Amino acid sequence: MPSEGSLLDLLQRGADYLAKHDIDNARREAEWIFAEGLGLSRLELYTRFDMPVAEPERLMLRERIQRRGQREPLAYVLGTQPFCGLDLTVGPDVLVPRPETEELVELVSADLAQAGAGDRILDVGTGSGAIALALCQRHSVCEVHATDLSAAALEVARANAERHQLTLTFHKGHLATELPGDWRMVVANLPYIGDNERQLCDPELDYEPQQALFAPDEGMALVRELIADAPRLLGAAGVLWLEHGFAQAERVAACCAEHGLQCRHEADGAGHLRFTRAWSDG
Repeated sequence: MPSEGSLLDLLQRGADYLAKHDIDNARREAEWIFAEGLGLSRLELYTRFDMPVAEPERLMLRERIQRRGQREPLAYVLGTQPFCGLDLTVGPDVLVPRPETEELVELVSADLAQAGAGDRILDVGTGSGAIALALCQRHSVCEVHATDLSAAALEVARANAERHQLTLTFHKGHLATELPGDWRMVVANLPYIGDNERQLCDPELDYEPQQALFAPDEGMALVRELIADAPRLLGAAGVLWLEHGFAQAERVAACCAEHGLQCRHEADGAGHLRFTRAWSDG
């Protein structure tokens, strides 16, 4: 048995607390909170198991464990979220980047394999800057831009760009309505959860910016608007990549056809049709 008040004792108590509050992977999440809070690796939590923990650190860890027990997203508790090899600052002004969106970046990157100097990429609804920053890092010859309606989100994105010494241009505005066209690639992970689905969502989503999650028309309103603007935005060989709900693929295809775009769907790691590539058939 670990001695009372030791690192391992506190870690066990933290994991038990999270488990009682229905947190999946309670032990692992407690390890992340303790490792981040104490500046240790997860392995060191066990190699230094009998280390005494000073009262200020104990209070800090207790507060973070309680926040997670109240279902605040782990990334907000830690203050950061890994994404495509980048460690991004996140908080209540931006969504927590999801693993599925990393899959979108992989698809877009493959499409940009032949990108040339000066090719322009636009990330619409950038939030923390995750997509734009990942593409900027991978395709440094390209000119990357990102938009968001939220000034607070753009502050987070700019800070993340500075943190990783990446150069791109940010624009405040609704979708891409105020920007000119001729983009090589337009990428968007827009709000696509329907207002009617709120009661089905995990409690963690209550902490995230609601305007970045939910949209009218069963989640399709902003997706439809961007598709309608795509013929104006895309250059001669331009492509639009979208992340959307896995049950929305048929509606996205119909909307693309309505606006003269061809499209194909790509599945995520779970086999759901979550991504759409669209281009002009003209």
